[in-house]
Amino acid sequence: MGASASEFSPAPLAERVLSPPPSNPSRHIPPPAPPTILAPPPTGNQRSSAPHEPFLAHAPPPPDSWIAVETMPREYTLVVRLPGFGRDGITLATRRRRILHLVADSWEPGGGHFERRISFGYDADLAQVRAEFDGELLRVIIPRRTPAITWYGEARE
Repeated sequence: MGASASEFSPAPLAERVLSPPPSNPSRHIPPPAPPTILAPPPTGNQRSSAPHEPFLAHAPPPPDSWIAVETMPREYTLVVRLPGFGRDGITLATRRRRILHLVADSWEPGGGHFERRISFGYDADLAQVRAEFDGELLRVIIPRRTPAITWYGEARE
């Protein structure tokens, strides 16, 4: 019955208390999907099943218009070049909490119609969208939510 003291000595405190809990796959949060510019809506040649047609849907966008998406740690930024469009002709709307719908129409001679839908992952806060337009560039800022994650750090001695 003689057990030596080394058989019953507990593990060092750092190994017993600070080791991370076993990983639980059901608690793993996948990374959010990156913003995706969806296919443009059908043009006048491709009839949609909608009972109406947008007023300027047949007008093409200006050839020098474009859209770019920037991803930063705290926000997404859309930069859209809309030459010839006015502030009153630009509409932003959200759909299904994941899609930002951008529509711009110009009623001036030679004007056009610009329409894009951008899909975002679960981290985009589409209820807090901000936009600025300087007459040529539209900048749309979409804040990113940070998921609540518990982090277990390494033991320090």
